[in-house]
Amino acid sequence: MKLMRYSRRHEPAALARLGVLVGHELVADLRAGYALYLVEENNNPKGSELAAIYMPPYIAQFLHMGEAAWLALGDAFAYLDELAQTSPDASGLNGEQLFIPLAECRLYAPVRPSKLIAIGRNYPGYIRNPGKQGGPVPAAFTKTLSSITGPGRDILKPAVCKELDYETELAVVIGKKCKHVREEDAYNVVAGYTIINDITARDVGRLEREGGHLFLGKTYDTFAPMGPWMVTRDAIPEPMHLRITTRVNGETRQNGNTKDMIWSIPKLIAYLSQITLMPGDIIATGSPGGGGLANPGWLLKAGDVIEAEIEGIGVLKNGVVDEPTT
Repeated sequence: MKLMRYSRRHEPAALARLGVLVGHELVADLRAGYALYLVEENNNPKGSELAAIYMPPYIAQFLHMGEAAWLALGDAFAYLDELAQTSPDASGLNGEQLFIPLAECRLYAPVRPSKLIAIGRNYPGYIRNPGKQGGPVPAAFTKTLSSITGPGRDILKPAVCKELDYETELAVVIGKKCKHVREEDAYNVVAGYTIINDITARDVGRLEREGGHLFLGKTYDTFAPMGPWMVTRDAIPEPMHLRITTRVNGETRQNGNTKDMIWSIPKLIAYLSQITLMPGDIIATGSPGGGGLANPGWLLKAGDVIEAEIEGIGVLKNGVVDEPTT
C-alpha cells in the first residue's frame, strides 16, 4: 500500500488528511472511506467516530495506535480498492468525495517524525571520495524537523551557500516503539519506506567541520525533501535490493542499488536502537556515489529540478530556488 498525507490542490494545508492509492491512480480518503465501510458493511452506527480514531490526519499518529490501526487499514483498503473499481464517484457518509485523481492532489511529506536520523558514508561509491572514508560504526547524524519539506515543494538555496548538493536515500519508517532491537528482528519494527533527498551545503559544511562538527550545512530549511508517500513494508519484501536513481533536469546524476550498503538496514536499526525509537521515526540510509562530490559541475543552482527515484516507491520531485532575502 502507498499511504500519503494529501489535500486537494486548492484546499488549505489544515485540511490535509490520510489517503491511500487505489484503482487507476486514485487517492482514497481513508477516514471517510473507513467510516462508510463500518456503517454500510458492518452496520456499526459508530462508524464516523471510530474512523476518526483509527484514520487520523498524520501517519505517525496512525502508527502510534499499533496493530488495531493496521487491521482497520487492511479492511479500509480492501473495501476502497474494490469500490474504486465499481463506483469511482462514490461519496462518504457526509457527502465527501471518496476518490480524487492523484493528479488533482497536493501531497505533503508523508511522515513528521520525532527523530530524523541520517546515515553518511554508507556506500562504496561515496567513501571513495577524498576525506569520506568509513569508520567502525555507522556515520549517523540528525537533521532538524524544520528541514523536512514535501514533494513538489521548492528547495531553498541559502544566499551563503555556493555548493548545493543532493543525495537520494531510502528512508526507513519505524512502526513501533523499540529499543535494543536485534538484527534478526529488525524488520519487525519497520512500518514502511519512503524517499529522502539529503540536501547539503558543501561549502558551509567544510567551514563547520573546521569548527569541529557539521550542522547547518545539512539542516537548513527544506534540506530534507521527503515523499511522495510511505510504501508499507509488505509491498517491499526485499528493501536491500532496490535501484536508486537521481536525475537533475532529466540527466542521470546518481545510479546505485541498496544492495551495496555497507551497513544494512538490520544493522542500522540494531545500532541506532541503543536509543528509543518511536513510531514514525525515520532512518535515511545513505546515498550511492555521484552528485556534486563526483562532479562539481553537477552542483545545484536555482531553476534546477531534481527527480529522486527509488524502485518500488516512486519519484520525489523538487525544484531549486534562491532563498528570498527577506
